[in-house]
Amino acid sequence: MPRLVKDPHASFRALVPDGERGLRRLADEAAARGIPVIGPVMGGLLALLCRIMGAVRVLELGTAVGYSSTFLARAVRDTGGIVLGVDMHEAHCGEARANLASFGLGESCALLCADARALPFGDAGFDLVFLDVDQRYYAELEPVCHRLLRPGGLLVADNTAFADAETFNVLIQDDSRWDAVNIYAFLPNHAPEQDGICLARKK
Repeated sequence: MPRLVKDPHASFRALVPDGERGLRRLADEAAARGIPVIGPVMGGLLALLCRIMGAVRVLELGTAVGYSSTFLARAVRDTGGIVLGVDMHEAHCGEARANLASFGLGESCALLCADARALPFGDAGFDLVFLDVDQRYYAELEPVCHRLLRPGGLLVADNTAFADAETFNVLIQDDSRWDAVNIYAFLPNHAPEQDGICLARKK
C-alpha cells in the first residue's frame, strides 16, 4: 500500500524556493504590519495559471502592498499583457505602485483606488480575476467577477477557508454559470499556511 511521506508539511515546505531578496523583504515588512501576503507557492500558482492561459488582461481585487501583483505582472509581461490592481485604500495603492516600480513592473500593472463593489466600467473581458479582499464581501463580489470575466475566464479566490467566505463558497458551487472547485491546501508562507483556494471558470 503506497504511503504518504513521513512529514508532508516539512517535505513540501522544503520544496518552496527561497525566492529573491526583494520579495522576501516585502513579505517580511507586510507581516510586521499585519498585512497578509499570499506567499511564493500561491504566487507561483497565479503566475503559472496566467502563463498557461496566455492571459493578457488580469484583474486583481485587493492589491494591498503589491506582493501578489508582482507575480501576476511578471506573468503577463511575458504575454504582452497588463494587470489592473484595485484597492480601496490610497496608502496601499501608493505603496503598491512604488513596490512594483522597484521590480521594474510599473508598465505591466496599473493601480486603481476604488471599491471593488463599484468598479467604474462594464463588461471588461478579463482573462483572470484574482479575488483577495475582505472575505465578508466575497458573495457580494461574485456577480461583479462574473460580469468582468470573459467566457472561459478564470476566477481565483484566496482565503476560502475563512468563515466569512462560507456564503461565497456555497453560492459559487451551486451556481450553474460557473465550473468551480474549492481546494483546502497547505501553502507554505501563505497567511495562513492552511487555507482554501477556489478556482472557477466562467461558462
